[in-house]
Amino acid sequence: MTAVSEPHARIEGRLFAAGNGVLVCRHPVGTDLPIPLAASAPPGVSLLSWAFTGFGAPDPDPAGLLVLNDPEGALAMGGTLTLETHFRDCAIACPKPRPVAELNAPTRAALGAAVLAAVRPGTLDALATLFPILAPPLAEAPLPEAAPRLTLARDGDSAATLSGATVPNYLLLRAGTTWSCARVARADLRFGPSPEARLTLAPAWGSPRGIVVGAALLLGSGSVVPAAIGTSRR
Repeated sequence: MTAVSEPHARIEGRLFAAGNGVLVCRHPVGTDLPIPLAASAPPGVSLLSWAFTGFGAPDPDPAGLLVLNDPEGALAMGGTLTLETHFRDCAIACPKPRPVAELNAPTRAALGAAVLAAVRPGTLDALATLFPILAPPLAEAPLPEAAPRLTLARDGDSAATLSGATVPNYLLLRAGTTWSCARVARADLRFGPSPEARLTLAPAWGSPRGIVVGAALLLGSGSVVPAAIGTSRR
């Protein structure tokens, strides 16, 4: 028997522009929770990350959140986004994008971990556009007792020591009100009762200098871990 594909489900969504071709799309979802797989139209638009939000609130408003890369501006004036999901394709009709600063706090919180955990060499430049708006809530949350300790050498742009035996791919650092991202180019692990890693860092995005680093997020493959800041070594 030949399977017959279901027609596209058409829904209304909203776009928010972050700059550099990066968009956030918010759209309603049902109880089936279709998992986003890819953006198939317009041509040139790609899916970078996604999250769900709006569940469990006093006034539930379940929604899907899509982070899109649109370098050619196909959705700059709005349009229809075709989203492939594990259930069926969805056609999301969106008006002209609003500024990303209009995203409310629950939406930013839902997107924060999803975006930072999706940082890879191929996504860094695009996702970095959202760092200043999504990273602060994660950095300002209370640190868990077992948080690893990051000790930056000199001005923090070349080396660091990290407690524990888990090595991140990137460090997202806040100095004053400025954010920067460093790639872990090398890690030398020392095991024992108090394991630690000596990290060699390479600049990846932004470059604040001469300001004390006040917060750090460790970005791994699918993970975001806040770190305590140790006393700088000179």
